[in-house]
Amino acid sequence: MKMDQRPIILFIAAVALIAALPAPARAERWTLATADTRIVIGVDDNRPAVQKLQDLTAQYDWIDAPIGVPLMSSVSIAGQERPTQWQFLDGTLSEDAASLTLAFQNQDPKLVLRSVWRARPGRGPVEHWMTLENQSDTPVTISHQDSLALAGLRPSADAKIWWIKRGGSNAGTQGGTFSEPFTAQLNLNLVSNCDDGASPVPWLAVHQTGGGLYAGWEFSGLGRIAARSREGSALLDVDIGLMPEFKTDVEPGEVFLVPPAFIGCYNGDMDDGAYSLHQWILKYLRPRLPEDVPDPILAYNLYLDAGGANATQEDVLRSAQFCRDLGFEAFMPDAMWFPACGDWRWDPARFPNGIKPIEEYAHTSGMRLALWCAWTNGGVSEHEGALSVRGAVGHPDWFNSDFAADWQPGPFYGGRVCLACPEARQWEIQKTQWLVANHNLDYLKHDCGPIVTHGADTSYWAAMAYYEVQEKLRGAFPRLILENCSGGGHIKDFGVIQRTHYTVTTDTLSNLPDRQSLYDSTFAFPPMLLQAYTYERAYKVPGDDPGTYLWRSGMMGAWQIDPTNTRIWTDGEKNSARRSAQIYKDWIRPILKDVKVHHVLPRPDGIHWDGMFYWSPGLKRGTLYIFRPDAQEETTLVHLKGLDPKQDYRAWSEDGSIQPGVRTGSELMGNGLLIRLPARFSSDLIFLQHAAPGASQP
Repeated sequence: MKMDQRPIILFIAAVALIAALPAPARAERWTLATADTRIVIGVDDNRPAVQKLQDLTAQYDWIDAPIGVPLMSSVSIAGQERPTQWQFLDGTLSEDAASLTLAFQNQDPKLVLRSVWRARPGRGPVEHWMTLENQSDTPVTISHQDSLALAGLRPSADAKIWWIKRGGSNAGTQGGTFSEPFTAQLNLNLVSNCDDGASPVPWLAVHQTGGGLYAGWEFSGLGRIAARSREGSALLDVDIGLMPEFKTDVEPGEVFLVPPAFIGCYNGDMDDGAYSLHQWILKYLRPRLPEDVPDPILAYNLYLDAGGANATQEDVLRSAQFCRDLGFEAFMPDAMWFPACGDWRWDPARFPNGIKPIEEYAHTSGMRLALWCAWTNGGVSEHEGALSVRGAVGHPDWFNSDFAADWQPGPFYGGRVCLACPEARQWEIQKTQWLVANHNLDYLKHDCGPIVTHGADTSYWAAMAYYEVQEKLRGAFPRLILENCSGGGHIKDFGVIQRTHYTVTTDTLSNLPDRQSLYDSTFAFPPMLLQAYTYERAYKVPGDDPGTYLWRSGMMGAWQIDPTNTRIWTDGEKNSARRSAQIYKDWIRPILKDVKVHHVLPRPDGIHWDGMFYWSPGLKRGTLYIFRPDAQEETTLVHLKGLDPKQDYRAWSEDGSIQPGVRTGSELMGNGLLIRLPARFSSDLIFLQHAAPGASQP
């Protein structure tokens, strides 16, 4: 990509961290530790070296011998390759011993590379990223540099490698949870691609008896996690970062970020590892919302229910009233309010008063106002404020491809802007802030691929530019709720969750894909940020009628209801949604803040019983979500996990599928909980709580 077409962005957090460090102190080794992971870093042969990587609970060391971390082997100037010769400068440990910066220098051309390691307090992983500063007077083309490369990890003989797919368009066809034994033939290359809904989440776990480790990448552009067995040994090599073919130019004085990666150890089963990661994400990665904002907020998405592209002000206000009456908290007009793709203003023909009557109704009714916009998608409108690929207001050079003279956009998607173009990025910064300010929004949802991926370096700069747009938007409106839809769960990674509050888990708004996606994704992400949609009757499949079976499939995460035709809902169907919303507010939402997810039954397949058990250690209460799809058996036995064997628990259910009463943790985990659902495609919510006098029920 040409230099004048991509942004020059500093990784502000990394640079600020480095600038704040005290004077250098030389040492042979430095130790960083979270509550469950300890890492010892040294310098060997002028490169970082991991001396130890330990599970603090199990006292298991994943390293037999020091692991050297490779540094960029060559750069180019004016097309001429030059090998690098890195020399160690100094190591600086922060005063709280939570971060370490190792500095290395290359003389010709003059470059400074900083390897930054961070272990934040509490449970969770250790992070690593690098910055490369071009201190020469000429542009330098840099080559590939992994975010984290560990060659020589020591799994046990029974280890398995786990990974998940993101399940973007449909978790039934594009999702999945996978595991593979660690053998001499292991050779995984998990390519993360935000344009491919079937690509893996940039996360991997190595699980063995008693514990394991997990690793991930905090970036949304093209990259990969490679895991392979070491030939002739029982060792595992893991590489995390940008694609091996990656190259880009770094201008004089520019600082290039090698995106962060992380690695963490855990003791217990896979769900124990997931819980450690979840708590770290919620504490350190996910943006915080003000205390007075319900989180996860119950959102009502308006698209088909108001007639889609034919919706009028009267239709939208009727749905807003329905949203209020059901007890939902945010009202969101979706892809139905504008005249054409790219012309992101309220259609003057259908909405002559714009958003004002809708905004006033939502806010005076105590709801928050949300809005959908595919703000990086352009069309052919000639309105002066439109984003267009041609014509008087067109900017064809902003887009990721050329368009024929007769090209037309879709109803809500079109040509995709490349945010690596500085002018396009600045336009989007202004447009997103205009959307919020002009519409008095509390919540903004983006869709339809804001990160283009035509080339490894373009993908990098487009991702960095997308981050800049989102960060400046949050900076201007710190109370704003941000949702990442992007064609469903296409952009699902540890970078995007630092710039948004909710990430859509799958784009097929049906009961089974919702549960499949939440089953997969909760191995890596806390359910609090995974948004599940529910579309009643749209797919003509059993279980999608407007009722508790469908609602509960979405209530396992951040639930967004997407009605298709509420005009024909019966009173019973309305009451089921109203009651489910109340249970969500009173019981489910509070436990999501520190919930431990237990995958107590196999991945949903639509044939066998499925369900997951959520337990809040802080509130000492939880929920078993249980579903009987097209299963022959009227009963099933579920063995719960994660309880205190000696503790008494009060158990009851919403729909009477169990015999209520007090049981010990030992009984619930050992003997199991017998559940009866007489009808196919039925479900229940089973509530558990530490037994105590006066314990409340939802």
